[in-house]
Amino acid sequence: MHTTGPNDLMTRRRLLARMASLGLSLASLPLFAQTEKKPPKARLWNEKYELAVDFEINQPDAWRYARPYVAVWVDNKEGKSVRTLCLWVRTTGRGPRWIPDLRRWYRNEQERRRGGGTDLVSTVSSATRMPGKYTLVWDGKDDTGKPVEQGDYSIYLEAAREHGTYQLLRKDVTIGGKAFKHELEGNVEIRKATLEYRKRK
Repeated sequence: MHTTGPNDLMTRRRLLARMASLGLSLASLPLFAQTEKKPPKARLWNEKYELAVDFEINQPDAWRYARPYVAVWVDNKEGKSVRTLCLWVRTTGRGPRWIPDLRRWYRNEQERRRGGGTDLVSTVSSATRMPGKYTLVWDGKDDTGKPVEQGDYSIYLEAAREHGTYQLLRKDVTIGGKAFKHELEGNVEIRKATLEYRKRK
């Protein structure tokens, strides 16, 4: 005849306690799953705002002057090109051979084309410009016309000139619900530049 001793009773009590604890843990899993916070949904560009890029092409003191090739564009925080605001180049005669001199923009364009993008040289390029002041406006859309998300971006101004120099300006900005204005130090080709995130006029 088997008798139950104190040790057997303690073992059973411990087993029952562990089973009860396990049951409570399993029962609480759905509760944790329900209360777990989802990551906030990314906010799109505020349509009430725009980013203006004001810059001046310099007039260098040189007897041989060729109009510079200029590219102004936007990269996202991953370094991928989002929007080309201007591409001022020559696309006739021997002009296209100098487009790769816009080194940073051209490299990004090659990567974008390999990813299935359209040829921006044929769709957004226009003639080179004389020295003077110019304004470009980014409406918050990418090269395909879709609105981008708010967040961190880099604005580039690149210039290359035959018989001249190669220059690159960059400014990191955060696009959100707050206006800002940044002055960029100029160089030989781009005398000065200003970025202004502002409400649409």
